[in-house]
Amino acid sequence: MPPRTRYTPERILDAALALTREAGIDGVTARTLAARLGCSTGPISSHFSSMDDLHEQLLERVIALFVAVASDPVDPDPLLAVGSGWLRFAATEPRLYEALFLRHHTWHAKWGPVRRQLADRMGQHPRYAHLDPPARFALVGRASIVLHGLGVEIWSGRLPLSEPAALQRVVAQFTLPVVEAALAQGWTTDLHSQLGATP
Repeated sequence: MPPRTRYTPERILDAALALTREAGIDGVTARTLAARLGCSTGPISSHFSSMDDLHEQLLERVIALFVAVASDPVDPDPLLAVGSGWLRFAATEPRLYEALFLRHHTWHAKWGPVRRQLADRMGQHPRYAHLDPPARFALVGRASIVLHGLGVEIWSGRLPLSEPAALQRVVAQFTLPVVEAALAQGWTTDLHSQLGATP
């Protein structure tokens, strides 16, 4: 008798990630996931309290992949390096980019720790060393608004860039001016936390 297949949470999430890459996160249902795994929906419901729970854990995996790509030190400026990685993620992982940034979900608070890690790294760079942690955190938020716009252009195919050098140029041309203006004007209010507030 062949050994019984074990459907661990990790194996289920691996299959969910593969499905997301192929069909987007909307294609990850209990039925499609069970079909991918070759089982009933029982193992899925035994490890996850709901599909919402599964999607949240899947999103955590996607965020970890995004952070790995965005942490590649392609530029001595950590904010510009993250920008290049951000756009590379949009170019190379369009379905995962879509799952993170182009679907409504309630897990936006998961970005806070990611932004804080980058803000901490920025404190070691001369361009940002004079800023306190909240100001660096706010600067990451402002840059992310520009990067998201560029990411959507790349994701949609309207800006067909994928070469690292081209992505670095785009980040320098569009993100660096926003960063420099924020530094020059003292725009250190976090737009995401204080909705609509103007410094």
